[in-house]
Amino acid sequence: MNYQKALRDVAKSMVQLNRPERLLKMITRFIDREFGLSHTSLLVFDEKKKCFAFVDSKGSRRFPIRLLKFELNHPLVTWFDNKKQKASEDFLYLPQVEKWCVNGHAKARQATQEEIQTVKRVMKDLKVELVVPGYHKKHLLGLLFLGKKMNHRAFTESEIAFFQVLTQDCSMAIKSASYHQSLMEQNQALAKKIEEIEHLRKNERETYYQIMRSLAQEVHAKDPYTFGHINQVERLGMMAAKEMGLELTEKKKDILSASLILHDVGKIGIPEPILNKPEKLTASEWEIMKSHVEKGAKILDHLTAFKEVAEIVYCHHENFDGSGYPRGLKGNEIPLEARIISVVDAFHAIVSKRCYDAPRSVHAAFEELEKGAGTQFDAQVVSAFVRAIKRDMEKRGVVQWTEHE
Repeated sequence: MNYQKALRDVAKSMVQLNRPERLLKMITRFIDREFGLSHTSLLVFDEKKKCFAFVDSKGSRRFPIRLLKFELNHPLVTWFDNKKQKASEDFLYLPQVEKWCVNGHAKARQATQEEIQTVKRVMKDLKVELVVPGYHKKHLLGLLFLGKKMNHRAFTESEIAFFQVLTQDCSMAIKSASYHQSLMEQNQALAKKIEEIEHLRKNERETYYQIMRSLAQEVHAKDPYTFGHINQVERLGMMAAKEMGLELTEKKKDILSASLILHDVGKIGIPEPILNKPEKLTASEWEIMKSHVEKGAKILDHLTAFKEVAEIVYCHHENFDGSGYPRGLKGNEIPLEARIISVVDAFHAIVSKRCYDAPRSVHAAFEELEKGAGTQFDAQVVSAFVRAIKRDMEKRGVVQWTEHE
């Protein structure tokens, strides 16, 4: 028999077969077919049950594998697993064990005659001629039990060496499969955890939007214009952000959306006579009106999920040149989301009917935005916003923007 070719074939099968049980059964069939033994059996350590269980058994004297298992204190297990008792030969061959019983054997190290006699008795009871262990990093993983040859010939040194290499290769395959299975289970557990987190995030987002809409309805109760206004501003703001090529992650998109919807939430705290006054506000009334940004930020700052939104709401009336309120921020000191709100808020105010002013054309709104680019507004935001609106109007075939569109 060409042992090298047989080992190469086994190695090839190890690569092709992902399930170690199939590989081990294939090996027992191979040994049974090629060597003509009374039985060929393989035991593997079961990590969960903490015992050695039969994977397969072939031959006329095969074991009832579902009924047998070897505990960790079984004599054949302890012989190979107990380093003090293990002989230098990494196998047990019955004719050799019988000689140890008669003559003793220095290579048996600290094994007593009683222990050797026990091993002999167990091997005879099981009709096992040769036992070959399989290790991985000095841990016993499996045992190969081989019965007598049907032609009554002895096992040769070459055959025993072949079984040793074969058993060791099987041990490596078992451990690799175990690692692979463990990795698969960890990946499945991780996927399940991610799914649970996504579910929680979905619930959080739903709660987030419910809070936003509730706050918006409160504003609507005081100022019907504002409610329609914020819905339009949200859509326009998202159009501007997309046109600017902003990379909006789910979180950033939520922040921008919330900021657009809630930028006027502070108007809840503004008296209705001032909020809905058709005439020009007095200086003192204007100061009260301007306080809506601070009031809005304070409302949102108490909600953990709205901390970033609160800062944007606080800044949405800052001007690009530093002439705005409440802090006189300028340029990139103003959050980009606030700069977007400033542009779309102004545009929508120009083209919409207000309590104090009639709507103007979209072209007039564009002129006002471009006139304020670099002073009141961020010029890049204005440019992107105008492009987005023109493209949208062209796509829908309209010449005037209305607040109901």
